[in-house]
Amino acid sequence: MKSHRVTIKDIAEIAGVSFSTVSRCLNDSPLVSDKTKEKVGKIADEMGFEFNASARGLITREVGTVGIVLPEQYTKISVNVYHGMLMNSLRTSLEQADVDLIVTYKQNHFTGQNNITRLVTRRKIDGLILLVEEIDDETLSFLKKHQVPFVCSHYPPRKNIQDQDVIFTDHLSGGRLVAEHLIEKGRNKFAHISVGDNHLEFSLRARGFSEALQRTGLVSREFFCDSTVESTYKLVKSRLDEFRQFDALFAMNDLMAIGAIKAFKEEGLSVPEDISVVGYDDSEYGQYFSPGLTTIHQPKEELAVLSCQRLFFQMEKQKAGLDVMKKLISIQPVLVIRDST
Repeated sequence: MKSHRVTIKDIAEIAGVSFSTVSRCLNDSPLVSDKTKEKVGKIADEMGFEFNASARGLITREVGTVGIVLPEQYTKISVNVYHGMLMNSLRTSLEQADVDLIVTYKQNHFTGQNNITRLVTRRKIDGLILLVEEIDDETLSFLKKHQVPFVCSHYPPRKNIQDQDVIFTDHLSGGRLVAEHLIEKGRNKFAHISVGDNHLEFSLRARGFSEALQRTGLVSREFFCDSTVESTYKLVKSRLDEFRQFDALFAMNDLMAIGAIKAFKEEGLSVPEDISVVGYDDSEYGQYFSPGLTTIHQPKEELAVLSCQRLFFQMEKQKAGLDVMKKLISIQPVLVIRDST
């Protein structure tokens, strides 16, 4: 049954599992049992599956390299915690396809030069995966003019890129999952800590949470701080009397949840007995923190696989001289329940 044309969909049908389960298995996701991984892996081996092994042949200019553009704040731990995991998944997918990668930021921090235009002009890359929240109109026009295949990954689509390939997490759904879980746990006095800056993904999480509560006649008190452990810790410490009124807290990422729990514990509040706490991202920090953090798992494995697949598809169609209908692909997050609720 050896064939380079075998797809993840073929494996899913034979294994009797979903597409997302197969992609998680192939990317060694902790959300899938070892038994399922072994079953899927065996089927993939027997079918001679290679993740887009023909990708190099699809690359128009034969450079064999894809560029990954990181967000400007990547070096900050609050950004790196999730983006570092996503970056590892992307690297795995590209290496499985025997495609090299160049990692950069949109702007050279020393010269101010646009790295995206520089990579394209110097013919360094055949396509781009953009892990940036926004793309300015000038850069977008440049990419279209030079017919550079690119995919926007992770961030929800802004207005000026809605006619491009955008693969993103449904953060509205993530917020709803948190609310539904806490309601199921019998909680009825809610707070959530948002990030004050204009970050669309955080505002969508807060909105999904609040709207789900409102549908059952409940409300949540909103607080603001930076997306760090220290900032959230200081917020809770300084307004402890207010936080004592609540029995459930949703923080917009795992680091913020950890900062809140640290402050609660120091002030004699027990988690989850006095107050349940939920984070977002499913980082290793949350897994090994005590108590183990209930959180939302962002589907980094699926984001990586689908981002690479859409990029390779664009390359293939471009090589054949065909137009590509771009897609907005929303992926559902998953609630991971641990001791903090």
